[in-house]
Amino acid sequence: METACFELNGFDAVYDEYFDMVYRICYVYFHGHTADAEDAAQTVFMHYLEAGVIPETNEHTKAWLIVTAQNVCKTMLRRHHRKDTELDLAADKGTAFEYNEVMDAVMRLPEKERMAVYLNLYEGYTAAETAKLMKCRENTVYSYIHRARKKLKKELGG
Repeated sequence: METACFELNGFDAVYDEYFDMVYRICYVYFHGHTADAEDAAQTVFMHYLEAGVIPETNEHTKAWLIVTAQNVCKTMLRRHHRKDTELDLAADKGTAFEYNEVMDAVMRLPEKERMAVYLNLYEGYTAAETAKLMKCRENTVYSYIHRARKKLKKELGG
């Protein structure tokens, strides 16, 4: 019984430390749709809990969660039951939100550029670490970031 409690406490610590990061990754994938981002983030932590494998270090845990978040989001985006709803039907379900011009512009970037920018600039990963997480070459990450910056500069008038 004590081991189960210890594992649950370990999970709680991981959840508390990394939920915001996982949520933000999911938020980026779902272009700001908070409900989908919340569902995806919860699914990532369910996978973590079900996996039962405790990574050796915090960096391994963080990397595992990032890769799993990317995979969960991609799977959810492929689902056929996703559908658009007319604005009039959803008007009463809306909640207040803050508009952020830069984040809105980042959300409109192509997926790979969006993830490279997010991991590198927002999460602080180096290009080499970002390349590992995105399963591409380091120079490709530099290209994604360069293209994204050009697009953002043009769009934001900077």
